[in-house]
Amino acid sequence: MIRTGRVVAAEGDSLRVCFDRPEMCASCGKCGVHGVHQELVTVEGKASAGNWVQVEMPDAQVVKVSLIAYVIPLAGLMIGLVIGQNVLGTDLWAAVLGIALLGAGLLAVRLLDRHLGRKPNWKPRLVKVMEEMPHPLNEEQT
Repeated sequence: MIRTGRVVAAEGDSLRVCFDRPEMCASCGKCGVHGVHQELVTVEGKASAGNWVQVEMPDAQVVKVSLIAYVIPLAGLMIGLVIGQNVLGTDLWAAVLGIALLGAGLLAVRLLDRHLGRKPNWKPRLVKVMEEMPHPLNEEQT
């Protein structure tokens, strides 16, 4: 997936790129970011603040990241609910263990994100630097 965004900060080989969220995200609301129509991503490369850039993230990695982000915490919640209800026998323990293992799953996702973020094939890659705004803005390409 290639997306076009604007460099908002450049420090050495690190760029902070701002992307407008795709229109399909406006009606979804699943990520919990209501009212926010932009996202910031750090990309390695050379450009100046204000430049427009094209950034690529391999489609397979996008799908894997989505699975990791949703499945691990959900699995923790479900395992906690099952253990709490079937082993400890009460709804209170099911809720407590479910929430605890959900939190552990979220922590695991965060740690895994840090680990995978250091691998080159999991990082967004700068494809092209442009001086002026492209038309149409943020057109997704495959």
